[in-house]
Amino acid sequence: MRKSVFVLFILSLLLSLPSFAQQDKEPSVKDQKVRERIFVGGFLGLQLGTQTAVNVSPLVGYRITNWLSAGLGGTYQYYNDRFLGESNVTHVYGYSFFTRVQIIPRAFIQGEYERLSLKSRVQDGAFTPGVRRWEENIFLGGGYRQPLSERATLNVMLLYNFNKESTAYYQNPIFRVGVDFRL
Repeated sequence: MRKSVFVLFILSLLLSLPSFAQQDKEPSVKDQKVRERIFVGGFLGLQLGTQTAVNVSPLVGYRITNWLSAGLGGTYQYYNDRFLGESNVTHVYGYSFFTRVQIIPRAFIQGEYERLSLKSRVQDGAFTPGVRRWEENIFLGGGYRQPLSERATLNVMLLYNFNKESTAYYQNPIFRVGVDFRL
């Protein structure tokens, strides 16, 4: 599954390369007011089944230059694991800082630091009720931007989590789809 998602992402990126050359040059952000350089957005997640998760992750960013953006985000996740027939509800919350570097029109690299407060049932390899603790994740990956309108952009990303002991994310790569809105 992970390989097929990655292959699909790379194929879609390659198929869109011819459209990169046809894009109009974007006006310089140096000519924009501070408010026009700010964008808001984020992503939502939903997983249903034995493990139910609802994720809300808003973000706010600032376009420093035409090719460099940075910002911060928040995360809240409701998580209910009914693996052994009992309900185990937990709430995950935290914050993140990110940087995006546009390498060619519509394609970017993103680095992100995330800190989450979570309660894990897996501790020391045993499946027992855990205590609330903080987890730090470092993501690096790439993405594709697709303008939806003059102010809205769809972002599709594949990120790799360098925290091998993460209990918030069970597999790499992390696939995200979100929308940004310029103010």
